[in-house]
Amino acid sequence: QWHDAYESLGAVGEDLHLLLLDPGRFVFDNENHTVENGVQLLYRKDKLYGRDKEATLITDAFCRVSRGESEAFFIGGFSGSGKSMLVDSLRDRVHAVGGYVTKHKFDAMSQEMPLSGVISALNQICHMIKGRARPVIAKKLSDEF
Repeated sequence: QWHDAYESLGAVGEDLHLLLLDPGRFVFDNENHTVENGVQLLYRKDKLYGRDKEATLITDAFCRVSRGESEAFFIGGFSGSGKSMLVDSLRDRVHAVGGYVTKHKFDAMSQEMPLSGVISALNQICHMIKGRARPVIAKKLSDEF
């Protein structure tokens, strides 16, 4: 249950240390998701773990952009390292103050066109502007896209 999930990266670290000392405590039946005489590793699927530094860097960049500077950045890393969760965790805060967040996943195995991520981001921004825009601007965007 989510309320039993980890609240911090430190708590995860403590259980990982216990896992090294006594792996049997964390072994459970994958089919039934039950634990016999042990502890099940639980985490919140909607919580960002261990990305405070990156979240701060992105938030600081957004503050600079909202003062009129221009910036863009790309987030890279291994599969499952929290890139999408990092972006998703900041999206609501950025939208609340009128900003825009776009996301594009690159697949190393696909044959994507060069700059497809940039094109995707610009298309997403146009659709977001169209959704928030006054009727005159929305019509002009509809005519173009």
